Amino acid sequence: MKKSLLSLLMIVGILLITCGNEPPEEFYKGTPEDSTAIQSLLDNNPELLITDDMFDTNLIAITLPNVEFVATDSYFRVDSTIIKQHVDMCGFRDIDRNLNYDFWFAKDTTCTVYLKDTFSVFSYMHWDERRTGYYFWAGDTETTLDTVIIDSTGGTHSLAFTGNGYRIIFFDYDSTRGWELKRVSYGTYDFPTAGTEVPAIDKVVLVFDDGTRDSIIDHHPQYDTTYPGHTMARFRHIDSLLVIDYADLTADSMLFIQTTLGFGPITDTMVQWFASIGGENRVHLPRIAGGASGTLKITGSGITNLSIECVVSKGYYYVKPEGEYKTEVWLVPVRIGGS
Repeated sequence: MKKSLLSLLMIVGILLITCGNEPPEEFYKGTPEDSTAIQSLLDNNPELLITDDMFDTNLIAITLPNVEFVATDSYFRVDSTIIKQHVDMCGFRDIDRNLNYDFWFAKDTTCTVYLKDTFSVFSYMHWDERRTGYYFWAGDTETTLDTVIIDSTGGTHSLAFTGNGYRIIFFDYDSTRGWELKRVSYGTYDFPTAGTEVPAIDKVVLVFDDGTRDSIIDHHPQYDTTYPGHTMARFRHIDSLLVIDYADLTADSMLFIQTTLGFGPITDTMVQWFASIGGENRVHLPRIAGGASGTLKITGSGITNLSIECVVSKGYYYVKPEGEYKTEVWLVPVRIGGS
């Protein structure tokens, strides 16, 4: 009886406390009209939807170390045959792109749009030498290279694979002006997918023709509130994108780029670096300790994408067993000309 009475008093007390309180604000779900208005803004800013300009249809010269065979190439079998090639030109081409929009409305009347890409891609290569190596077991645990056959006729080779990644665009609603495009993120794309065997870019430093510089860094929690520069994991206001403000673009207008590889099982001696802008002028960046550095020709105007690629070298060398193309690409919107 006492327990029943106590329970009744508790229920009455809760009702008295909550009586008269306004219900919590409902989560804003957005309307079809909101989605249409936001889609219209996206359509009116097509340069922000471009993600396939990281690919260049042209073959470019690449400088790779000579082919070498090591004991770990022997792969399990006594009679294993290993074929490696030396690549002197390469290309990075997309065959198909699937772009999906994902709208996320919030109760503060904002909308975050995820631009999720899936690519079908080819890595095209021209080789100038192929070597076939044979191994035999010299002992219980040691393998030794027996013979190498060299083919220097030259030819082409390609690898097919997929890749994916996303960028984010942030919209805000104003009762007077309606929906407004406010901020964008930079995009990270992994081929075939993010994982420990895919290299991780840590930092990119850009040096402009007047000697000034800017940096782009990966997501560092300690910098979330203190780092004033460009972070891959943070939104950037549409008016505060990286600016390459060359007064007069000429054939000699160049941007100096220095990259740094992140920590992980992929080391700086295992990768190659590339850079391009607006889908043009893709270059192979010479390797330095910890990363790479080189120059990129600047063309065009307005908002376009700066692409930085870090590629595991094995994908260029191995024919049998076939190598895998593993890379991470940073896609960074930049404003050329400051306008």
